[in-house]
Amino acid sequence: MPQGKVFDLGRQGDGLLKDGKRTLFIPGALPGETVDYETDGSNRARLLGVLTPASDRAKPVCPFFGRCGGCALQHLKPDAYRCFKMRYLKELFSADWEFPEFDDPVFVDFESRRRVTFAVLWNGSARRLGFNARQSGRIVEIAACAVLIPELKRLIAPLREYFCDRGRFYPKKPGIGDVCVQITDTGADILITLPFEPDFDWRQSAAEFAYNNGVARISWRVGERAEPEPLAVLHAPEIKLGDFVLKPPPGVFLQPSVAGQGALTAAVLEYAGRAKRICDLFCGAGTFTLPLLQKKRIIKGADNAPQALAALRAASAGRVGVQERDLFKTPLYPDELAGFDTVVFDPPRAGAKAQCEQIAASDVARVIAVSCNPVSFVRDAEILMKAGFGLKRLRPVDQFIFTPHLELAALFEKR
Repeated sequence: MPQGKVFDLGRQGDGLLKDGKRTLFIPGALPGETVDYETDGSNRARLLGVLTPASDRAKPVCPFFGRCGGCALQHLKPDAYRCFKMRYLKELFSADWEFPEFDDPVFVDFESRRRVTFAVLWNGSARRLGFNARQSGRIVEIAACAVLIPELKRLIAPLREYFCDRGRFYPKKPGIGDVCVQITDTGADILITLPFEPDFDWRQSAAEFAYNNGVARISWRVGERAEPEPLAVLHAPEIKLGDFVLKPPPGVFLQPSVAGQGALTAAVLEYAGRAKRICDLFCGAGTFTLPLLQKKRIIKGADNAPQALAALRAASAGRVGVQERDLFKTPLYPDELAGFDTVVFDPPRAGAKAQCEQIAASDVARVIAVSCNPVSFVRDAEILMKAGFGLKRLRPVDQFIFTPHLELAALFEKR
């Protein structure tokens, strides 16, 4: 059985260990530890035992840690965990970049997630509901989750009973799907994605499940691009955003935690200052648009999500002008951005490269970027900075607790 000493943590939270000329990635191992491990010949290894634990090692708060693939860093003490997050964010920036110190980072506590997606698997009479193991299609059936708010935790057992009922119809051919659950101000909003049409039993039992578990709405779609069909609506899901009430369509994107959304929204509002005309790109249903909508302020929004845009228009009573647009393929061009003093964008993990190139060529003076991927953010930031923007403020927000992911909000201004 090979042994070795871990010398660092990789960006995904794996311990790094030299094995001859190669570096091994060992989930669960920490710097300074001597460990037993085994490898299958790849650059990944399995931790078998810790011979000398690091002083930064903590007891995981979840009994499923190490089996479930959702969390990677529960075994790291809070101070070391926060240093890990900030270290890898700072290392992404070039040494010659000029910007002030980060605004105080916001670290969201565990038991804060209001949104979760469970995997569903069926194979003959076998049924499973849970989370995927790390880098695997295997499903780990969990009884609890340390990062979920109590309202979500209480739904785990009834959801498993519902989807694993052997009397429920599933196709003979094995398959997988998922169940997305978001807690809104008026209750849980559930979106089922399974690749077949629901029969009468699915429809009837969905209404019973909603009634028995206080669920606001249950919807169904046969694929990621399919239109969701409501199966049961006890009352409309609602979310308060600023002074407005949003009635989100099924599956609409919401920030994963109330605290995280609050931190990002506060940064966006502060960075916007006294902006009078704002263009909100990748606006979705208005996570930032609606809080920004103040008296006499003009806001336009653009995204490739027609139902989300319709919900935003309704929530704002028509005050926000919206445009359906695929900003990856057809970004807003400089002449379309003319007249706006501020642009806000919050793209998916891929970032906003094409859109940033157009912003860089425009006369916009202030840009507020929200990002869930610091790597694509740095690429996009370089585009803006080469065009004469200075990075003035940046606030890290860690709402994907115990994972290597990190979000941020940043302010750019023309020099």
